Amino acid sequence: MKPLVNLLTAAVMVLCAFGAGAAVTPEEQFYSPKTAFTWGADAGASIDMTGNDMSTVDFDIYFGMRRRWIEFLGVGVGADIMVTNSCRSFPLYAAFRTNFVNRPTIAFMDVRIGASLNYLEHNHQQTGLYGFAGVGFNLARGRRFSSHILVGYTYRERRHISGPEMEHDFGSLSCATVKIGVVF
Repeated sequence: MKPLVNLLTAAVMVLCAFGAGAAVTPEEQFYSPKTAFTWGADAGASIDMTGNDMSTVDFDIYFGMRRRWIEFLGVGVGADIMVTNSCRSFPLYAAFRTNFVNRPTIAFMDVRIGASLNYLEHNHQQTGLYGFAGVGFNLARGRRFSSHILVGYTYRERRHISGPEMEHDFGSLSCATVKIGVVF
């Protein structure tokens, strides 16, 4: 786990260096040929489609860069809080967002992949794969920000745990996700 944290820290430092060196006027902010630092936050909910009663309220914050048709490329962290029990997941991920063209559009694609730190019932902890793939729609766009809504699929890997006193069959989670967010 330590190498993953070190890798994410190094990626954030490199992306911040790219963003610090690229001054962009507000008019050029979006879809500029220059590389610019960007950050954003999302809040939403995920409905568990596996029948494990693990629907969540989700919060994410991410930092990275943008350039031309790449609306966002960077790293992020989230907090996924289960609403019916005391389980929690904290995803650490690399994120990529694009609309595949050099001009503003309404729709875009958002992909996130990384690791999920899962804190499960009875003080069990495990780390598993995290993934999100979705379609986003821009709601409002200004010179310095844009707001959006995301609709997609979220995967959180969880595994079977056996111990001396009990066994838990924690299956992986597949969720339908809706988020609203803003990017600066």
